[in-house]
Amino acid sequence: MGQSHSQSQTHISVLPNEVVVSILQHLPPQEIKSAVLVCKSLREMGEKPRFWTWAVVTVNTKDDLQKLKRPRLQMVQEIDVTQGSHGGTHLNRRGGVSTWMKEEGLADLFQVICEIPTVRRIRGLEFCKGIQGIEPDLVVSVLNSLEELNLCYDFYDEEDFEDMPLRLEAEQLELLFTAVAEKTNLKFLQVSGQEMDEISPELFAAAVSNVEEVLLKEHFKEDITSEQFEALYAIIAAEDRPLRKLTCLSYYIDPMGDTDPDLLSKAFNRLEEFTTVNCGSGEQ
Repeated sequence: MGQSHSQSQTHISVLPNEVVVSILQHLPPQEIKSAVLVCKSLREMGEKPRFWTWAVVTVNTKDDLQKLKRPRLQMVQEIDVTQGSHGGTHLNRRGGVSTWMKEEGLADLFQVICEIPTVRRIRGLEFCKGIQGIEPDLVVSVLNSLEELNLCYDFYDEEDFEDMPLRLEAEQLELLFTAVAEKTNLKFLQVSGQEMDEISPELFAAAVSNVEEVLLKEHFKEDITSEQFEALYAIIAAEDRPLRKLTCLSYYIDPMGDTDPDLLSKAFNRLEEFTTVNCGSGEQ
């Protein structure tokens, strides 16, 4: 004689909290967003910042800064100031960054980011003005905590390309390079159009060689000096530094210059990839 089986449903509220948390940890982003709408208990547990580290927070107005004060976003890793119109980390069209963010919002944004130590990327930062007016220690605290930094001061005649006005004051630049030389989260660093003559060759070499991938673009005459390049090659040749990929784009000077060939050979052998391009002639 067959047996009948009855099924009963268990409401999620009777499950131990650690079980619910374990379930939430394995949900993809879209499912997390749906789960917190199911009931009060799930909403409360789903507010834990660990479940929202994937979120990219868009900041285009001063009111948008309030998003970053929400409990669930206290471990967010990426902030987007590009209005989401280009979908990438590198813009090349005008209009990608809001007027507020370009001209006055950077100081307010940095103040908020300083309270969220997990932020590793600020998409569109290089298109923002006003960094020179921000207190140097705050600038260094934010920039040195990032994993990607495009420190670019470039201006274009073409209408289709966005100017990049991110230029540091001498004190900000020296403090940043000092911090990077000691310890940094940076994995990628692009430097262009900065007043590098304020940085000693030794400090320049120590900072640049402490980042895994670096792009050095000489935008103005002697942005980066021959002495700084030589100091960089010397420290790479002598020590096992984090730097693995180095790209040098120059308009005015040869990044290798009159550096001793043996020193260059030792330095290049320690790198996984080295590229130099004379932008004036197109030579590699």
